[in-house]
Amino acid sequence: MIRISTQMANERNLSAMLRQQSEVSDTQLQLSTGRRVLTPADDPASAARVLGLNGAVETLGQYQSNIDLLTSRLETEEGALTGATNLLQRIRELTVQGNNDVLTVTDKAAIASEIRQLRDELFSIANTKDSNGEYVFAGYQSSNRPFSYSAGVYTYSGDSGQRELQIAPGRTVADGDNGFDTFMSVATGPITTVTTIAATTAVPPAILDGEITIDGGNGYGAISIGALPAAVNPTDRATQLRDAINAISDQTGVTAENATATTLTLTAVGGTGITVALSGSATTANTGLTAGTTAPVTSNRSIFETLDLLATELESGNSVTRYITDVQLAMDNLIEVRTSVGGRLNAIEEQTSVNEDLLLALEKHRSEERDLDYAEAITRFESQMVALQASQQAYVKVKGLSLFNYL
Repeated sequence: MIRISTQMANERNLSAMLRQQSEVSDTQLQLSTGRRVLTPADDPASAARVLGLNGAVETLGQYQSNIDLLTSRLETEEGALTGATNLLQRIRELTVQGNNDVLTVTDKAAIASEIRQLRDELFSIANTKDSNGEYVFAGYQSSNRPFSYSAGVYTYSGDSGQRELQIAPGRTVADGDNGFDTFMSVATGPITTVTTIAATTAVPPAILDGEITIDGGNGYGAISIGALPAAVNPTDRATQLRDAINAISDQTGVTAENATATTLTLTAVGGTGITVALSGSATTANTGLTAGTTAPVTSNRSIFETLDLLATELESGNSVTRYITDVQLAMDNLIEVRTSVGGRLNAIEEQTSVNEDLLLALEKHRSEERDLDYAEAITRFESQMVALQASQQAYVKVKGLSLFNYL
């Protein structure tokens, strides 16, 4: 027979009630938070899985934030490029209109004035900012104004970089395009066509007439350098060619430099040009490429410089045929960049859908691991409350038992 003292009975009853109260409190906390796993001790395996799922959900959330930033920035760039393309379309129309001999110099000057206004608007677009106050066309230097103009010179202060943001594991997308490739280094049409004809044999050569013909410079037709005096040696011949070409550079837009006994470099305005190989000797004076060979001299220049040259030629009343091609090439370059931007916007839109589906699946799994089954929890809570109340009532009855009540 085991004797249970009054103190022991009280302690055991009190301990049981406290345990039941703790269980009720835990269930009540689950109901108030909607979470089944409140601490790792509740379910260590589920707690570990929930931690992993939380990390995956947070990573996806960051991807979506990057996508939102990309979308905003690329849409800003697309809008700027659309505006720039429309401006160039108008400039092309004005160029075609101005390339008409019927127009007076005053008429062409008026067209040139409008082109300069459109150029200024285009320059402003090139310095577009996004919603965060960052310059869209500055490359990595997004806090610095990329384009500036001073004393007739256009300067690009950005770089050629492209910032990229991650939108999925192993997948990044550029958030813009640098202004150098977009506005500063734009291909132009052939500024000239240089035709080099081999000289005739003479001892010593008397003249070399029509040795080099420059065609199309600044809208002019074919221009020959004309007859050259006799040359004693190849170096003299190269120097004669250089001087003759430079004498008409104001009409052709082509200059000759670095004349040596073997080469002569022809350079177009704003371009790198071509190097013409010279061959022959003091007795034969054969100079240049194979007879009849033509070589284009092209250049890359800023859109703004092209528009300045166009306006200047219009104001001078000159032909601007070649600038129609230059403006079209500038438009083509912007359209190519816009196409790239559109492709990136489509890509991140598709990735958004993929990320949202994945996020939904992750949240479903996390809910299964972490969230509370309310029906089960309410049933359990009611059962625990009944048990606690019964325990409390029993304790009151036992607590009231005493032999002194029967004396």
